[in-house]
Amino acid sequence: MLPARISIVTYNIWLTQRWAVRAPALRGFLETFNPDILCVQELQAQSREFIDQTLPSHKRIDDPYPGWTTESNIYWRDTRFTRIEHGAEDVGIPDGVRRLFWVRLKMRDLDRTMLVATAHLTSQRNKHECETGQSPRVEQIRRIIGTLQKLNHAGESLFFMGDMNDPVHPPRMLHEAGYKSCFAALGIQAPPTYHCYPTTNVQPGDRVVNQCIDWLVSNSEARAVSAAVPHFYLQDSAPSDHWPVQAVYEIAAKS
Repeated sequence: MLPARISIVTYNIWLTQRWAVRAPALRGFLETFNPDILCVQELQAQSREFIDQTLPSHKRIDDPYPGWTTESNIYWRDTRFTRIEHGAEDVGIPDGVRRLFWVRLKMRDLDRTMLVATAHLTSQRNKHECETGQSPRVEQIRRIIGTLQKLNHAGESLFFMGDMNDPVHPPRMLHEAGYKSCFAALGIQAPPTYHCYPTTNVQPGDRVVNQCIDWLVSNSEARAVSAAVPHFYLQDSAPSDHWPVQAVYEIAAKS
């Protein structure tokens, strides 16, 4: 049996800031790229309903834990995957209802399962870090790695993605744990994903740092085929203040 190829997107969709301007652009992006797997951060009830309507061929997690509505969710193409189980693990992210959100999916065309997870780590602009320079994301990603290792079944492909709010330590630690970014796997430079101009409304003279803080990694059971940070606009607006990360992976059938 030939390997299966799947497209994956991770996207921080920026709550509902300037929503009336951005919503058409987000619809255009989702309809154009139409990923098999979509993980979002900074979700809200309004944007969740919007994505539901824009991707009618997809399913998502429906769970009473509020974080699935007001922080993150995971969408998958119903014709390709079926849900086995899901969860939201406390990995020490103190920002509201953020967790390590995950789902185990069965691939309909292969006799294989896959683990898909997403998280939104603490911002670099938190008060303690601004005063001390000490990053809480190091311990957060350490706990995430340990949790992923417990959740991941032997021989199962794993994808973890989200807003790491850090261009250095989370991707470094994930790489050292055997979870390579889609960019590193292909030997290419990771482009900046934040800030996205001009949607963020950054004014001349403002202090700005552009960096890659949104990451998509996998274990060795999946092979990256392509990776990009699409600069998608509709008219004069981008869908978010972040750029998304989009990648295509190949997963082999069981030998």
